[in-house]
Amino acid sequence: PTWIERGAAAYMGLNRTDPDAIWSFQGWAIIDWSTAAQASSFRGFVDAVPNGKFVVIDMSVDGSGEWKKWNQASFYGAPFIWTTLHDFGGTDGIKGNISRINEIPFAGLGVSTVWGTGYTPEGIDQNPVYYEFMGQVNFRDEPVADIPSHIVLRSHRRYGLTQVVQSVVDAWTLLVGGAYSQDLSVQDGTGVPHLPGYDLRQFEADLRTPTLTLCSTFRAWGHLLDAHTFIQSDLETYRYDLVNLGRELLAQLSTPMSVNFSKAYSAPRLDPTLLQTTGQKYIELLLDLDKLVGTDSAFLLGPWLASATAWDRGAADCGVKPCRAFYEWNARTQLTTWNPTPANATQIPGGPIDYASKHWNGLIGDYYAARAALVLNQALSDAAAQRPLNTTKVDALK
Repeated sequence: PTWIERGAAAYMGLNRTDPDAIWSFQGWAIIDWSTAAQASSFRGFVDAVPNGKFVVIDMSVDGSGEWKKWNQASFYGAPFIWTTLHDFGGTDGIKGNISRINEIPFAGLGVSTVWGTGYTPEGIDQNPVYYEFMGQVNFRDEPVADIPSHIVLRSHRRYGLTQVVQSVVDAWTLLVGGAYSQDLSVQDGTGVPHLPGYDLRQFEADLRTPTLTLCSTFRAWGHLLDAHTFIQSDLETYRYDLVNLGRELLAQLSTPMSVNFSKAYSAPRLDPTLLQTTGQKYIELLLDLDKLVGTDSAFLLGPWLASATAWDRGAADCGVKPCRAFYEWNARTQLTTWNPTPANATQIPGGPIDYASKHWNGLIGDYYAARAALVLNQALSDAAAQRPLNTTKVDALK
């Protein structure tokens, strides 16, 4: 069938159930579409449905707007909700270009069929300043003229401050001009959950020199630390931001460290001294990070597991016994292997391992660091036997 026939059939199915139904189409399905043939196919869906009954959720990864594709076709007249996707798997990482989402929906008014705004991440338990800014769009008449001042004012309210604190001003001015002026990957590419990490954009080619953006994050952390004398010591919002900045810095440092360790154990001839040096430094950094995030409840594994097991209503609820353990197993699987691994399996099923990884105390120390230690021990054993790394055994550890 043609695309217009497919669209008509899909809408008829909705309309039979609810004559007032509106087809909400997830724009992620066409995120990579760009050709004229693909444009024609998509337009078939739009033309097959009565006007106003086919609404697209614009899910551009950075909020730039998929509606602009095909020469700003605005989804060929279909109303759309302009959103920013921003994050996959609820993974951690300070990111999100606030200046870009400041244009939503104003850049589309009068030149598009924008109906509304929003955000469509897979989890919002990270980057609260980004989501707060996006959520306030519907209450504005125009873009924020001075974003740094806007965010600085927000931070003072967040910390319960009634007088200007210069160190808070300096910290958030740096963050708005640095970390929150960049759109990174929607996933976590650091060396915290990945061995090796693969997103090295925060370092120069030598893998030693941090970028200006990462340096500004470090300076912002220092300024925020300096603000402690003006802020209530047990204030959760301040502690979260303080821990989160430190977490980001250590997470970024873990990436080149993981690469150095990976190069050492991937060499044809294993050097035990190099393995010990690179592997131990990497593991020590992960353990330091585990301790840091353990100081704030937002970065603890325990509450996640407890929230899962709290759903236990007995064996009749989930069909297995004990049900509590089943729920915990699912919660752990989502964070680690993603796809369930059967008991006594010899390898993890294919799929996005560590897709929904988190920088959480308990997960970092008892899983990521422990996994790295097993790899190090295997590499040292193979080095002592004067043979290359046993990749079969290492793959089984992942």
